[in-house]
Order: sequence, then C-alpha cells, then structure tokens
Amino acid sequence: MTHSQRLSQAGVAGPLFISVGKSEQLAKFLTLNPELEGAPALIDDSETFEAYRAAGFNYLLGDKTLDKPPDFKPPKTMSGGKWWKYLRNVMSLAPMPANAKLGDVPTGVKVLGGTYAIDGERVLFSHSDEVPGATPEIEEVLASVGA
Repeated sequence: MTHSQRLSQAGVAGPLFISVGKSEQLAKFLTLNPELEGAPALIDDSETFEAYRAAGFNYLLGDKTLDKPPDFKPPKTMSGGKWWKYLRNVMSLAPMPANAKLGDVPTGVKVLGGTYAIDGERVLFSHSDEVPGATPEIEEVLASVGA
C-alpha cells in the first residue's frame, strides 16, 4: 500500500505543500513530480516569505549552529532518471528575486522547511529541517496520524 493510500485510509486530507518562489515554479515542480498530482499546494511569493514563516518555517540555511551532524537521509526512491531531472531543473525552481546578481545566494535559496501533522488545532507531529534533506522518517509521520 502506498503512503497516499495509507493516509487516505486514515482519513488524512493531505499532504498540503507550502513552498517559496513563484506560482509558475510550483506548477513546474508539480509537473515534474506526477506522484503529487492532486495534492493541494501553496506558494509564498513574497520577498520576505511571510506565509512560510507564519506556517512555522523560520530557519534559513546557516541560522542554527549544529551540535552534531544532522540526521540526513538521501532519497531512497529516486532513480537515475529522477536525479537527472532534478539536476536539470534545480536552478529554474530556485526562488531567485528578479534583481539577483551573479554569485549572490538569495535568501529564498536558503529557506528550510519542515513537516507538520495537524488535526484541527492540535499539532500531532512537528519537525523543522536543520539542513536540506534532514527530514523525518516517513513511518514516524504516518504513525502520528494513525496511518
């Protein structure tokens, strides 16, 4: 049974994706990841990422001093073709301001995300990424919602 099927059986209405960038970048990302078809998604296209920060995603790469190496897990399900597709499109999907100068690392590129499971007003699971790829174990997230 797929993760989506497990979530559906548990009565979970999601996942909901929130990201930074432009609406056309979100559309391209969803096109490149057909397994996400039908998943609701929002894009914060503000210069200071107000909606993203309001959702609790407040870390930028380098903001937090790490005491130990992060629990980094490279994706296990990405084929060579999927990696190539990612590498070909990473620059066009990066949230870059129109006035970005060559060599600058815009704030949007350093924005880190996380994972929440929410039931009404109760937060069942919360994880903020410390570095890109330091995501929670999917089984832990699924268990938090009874899937």
